[in-house]
Amino acid sequence: MKPLEILNKSQSFAIIGMSDNRERYSNKIYYKLKEKNKTVYGINPKGQYYHNLEEIQGSIDVAVLIVNPSIGIKYLNEISNLNIKYLWIQPGAESEDIITQAHQLDLNVIQSCILREYKATEIKAVVSDLDETLLGHSKIVSPKNLAAIQKLRDKGIKFIPATGRPFYSIQNTLKELNLFDDDDYSITFNGGMIHHNASQKNIRTHSLDHNTANWLYQFGKDKDVCIHIYLENETYTYNLNEDEKHHLKNFPSIKEVNWENLDHIEEPIIKLLYQNTNIPYLKSIEKEIPNHIKEQLEISYSSNRYLEFNPKNVNKGMAVKELAQILNIPTDQILTIGDNSNDLSMLKVTEVSSAPKNAIKEVKEHVTYTSSKNFEEDSIHDILTYFKII
Repeated sequence: MKPLEILNKSQSFAIIGMSDNRERYSNKIYYKLKEKNKTVYGINPKGQYYHNLEEIQGSIDVAVLIVNPSIGIKYLNEISNLNIKYLWIQPGAESEDIITQAHQLDLNVIQSCILREYKATEIKAVVSDLDETLLGHSKIVSPKNLAAIQKLRDKGIKFIPATGRPFYSIQNTLKELNLFDDDDYSITFNGGMIHHNASQKNIRTHSLDHNTANWLYQFGKDKDVCIHIYLENETYTYNLNEDEKHHLKNFPSIKEVNWENLDHIEEPIIKLLYQNTNIPYLKSIEKEIPNHIKEQLEISYSSNRYLEFNPKNVNKGMAVKELAQILNIPTDQILTIGDNSNDLSMLKVTEVSSAPKNAIKEVKEHVTYTSSKNFEEDSIHDILTYFKII
């Protein structure tokens, strides 16, 4: 029997290692099972819950271990003596000794995460960063990731790209994934725009204040950076270096300029960024920006080479919330995936989130799951498999 079937068919659960802290997984599992109308008992000798399994008057179908293995192993004989049908071992509570002794006692062992099992049935959309997350250096979706996303869509789950790039620059990826159904959308410019893929219409636009964009452009001209200026359908670069030119080889419609200022631009400037492969140098530039300018900006980093500027409070997280309303999907039914600081805002607005192995430290510290695979090793397939969505 599969773990989810056991959850659905079982009625009573004992959580061994129960905590009052709502941030602890034992507490989250306790209330998730309550939400599913299960009978749940908390076990903790030091807390306000039952001190041991024998104190419980009712029958127990599943004993859930969510404690240090050195403590959990002490409960195995008690579980066996009470004829509890299943021993459920949460990630981090397992050990070779526990598994060996459990089998010697003829216990039915399940090793999985209860929250993940339930979440697999609740996810309605996956929002994923593109560069260094879904896409490798070739900017082509790998066959394994492609097959995983197709399985996802076959189950009626939306796949939504969320990128710092313009909409026009991701058309090849949209074609590879065939994301042109009536309710397929893309988040672009770090949330600066949301596009309807099939019609190519933008349905949300958040642009920089023109004077602020002009200030950033002129400030950056005195630094050792390449500057990108993004309009909806055009991208201009100032001081384009050879390394950046190579990096942008698969990026269409790049135009080199040597403008004095941006006064002549009449279209909305969606985003502006500075490029240098020396991230500490970019961070030193950020520190030089006066507070009255910073107060107007959402500042983030990406691809280990970009310092990015959007309007204040315009980010991928805001766009995920906006798109969730459009699609009528609660954010707790969305899985977000990203690797860098410009992804953090969306990773924080959903209940479950993930990252490839190559993600920065701040992302790894926040997400629910960090893949053992990097962006060149089919990390999306691994993540969707881990969450049991495919």
